Amino acid sequence: MGEGTVGSSEPTITPSGVEIIFEAEPKRRYLVRNNPDYDGPVTGRAEWIEAPSVTTVLKVLDKPALPWWGQGVGIEGTIKLFNLGLLKGAIIQEAGRAQQVLTVEGDMGEWVAAGKAQVEELLKKTKTTVNHVKQDAGDRGKSVHDALEAWATMGTLPDPRIYPPTEQGYVIGLLAFLEDAALTPLDTEVLVASCEHAYAGRYDLRARVTEERPVVKHRTPVRGPQYATLKPGLGLFDLKTSKDVYETHCVQLEAYELASIECGYEPTDFRGVIHVSADGNYKLVRSWAVPEDFLAVLNVYNAFEKMAERKKGRG
Repeated sequence: MGEGTVGSSEPTITPSGVEIIFEAEPKRRYLVRNNPDYDGPVTGRAEWIEAPSVTTVLKVLDKPALPWWGQGVGIEGTIKLFNLGLLKGAIIQEAGRAQQVLTVEGDMGEWVAAGKAQVEELLKKTKTTVNHVKQDAGDRGKSVHDALEAWATMGTLPDPRIYPPTEQGYVIGLLAFLEDAALTPLDTEVLVASCEHAYAGRYDLRARVTEERPVVKHRTPVRGPQYATLKPGLGLFDLKTSKDVYETHCVQLEAYELASIECGYEPTDFRGVIHVSADGNYKLVRSWAVPEDFLAVLNVYNAFEKMAERKKGRG
């Protein structure tokens, strides 16, 4: 990683002396260094280095669910266009045969056979493209994360009624989890970094479980909620509003734990994903990954970065 130039941001200094700067502009990046007096696995390093985020590192992994997700968004958008009357079915005669086709309204008010370009334009106008859905998901995720942060810092339980209808279910799910788990929050939006392995990130919640509590660990339409006992201990949590919990989410948690320990925080007893959904439900999924899983991915990421540098220098 190259040496970074520090901007105006004040560094976050972790308990062990690891210093972290997060800059959102002109590009999102992390700058990290060791305090020269830090007595840890890496000798003191006074210069700032730019480190990739945990989520950036994990992008090197194949995500087979994404193409299917994109296809589903396209299908749902096309159905919406049909239901709105912007697409219509019609029978046309071609080469003496009757064929059923989708049609769109043309410039002169006539209905013509729909092509890819016309359907794409309608999806943009109705804000049902993949990019629009991703933006909505980002807005939704920020709202729910803000609700979690408000609870952790001020003890305020979220009121679902103040949120837009598209976000209320997720907030209801978060509220149900907080009531079931009865956590004692210790810190939120925790910045951590590893100078030894050169990466950084931010996780949502550090909290303590003070008594045994039943929490939902899985849910199916047929069997409904299935519970597990959340035992007393220290936990590291990340909140997700995605379709489900995936392997990469667990690897992400272990990356945070590894960096957190280097930053001088007490090792946690468990890591878990708080998954909330639009139907007002939640589940807590304990991580089944280990730190070595993330380090293996980080090695691949670093190899790809070196390959990219070699490609640029071929001349």
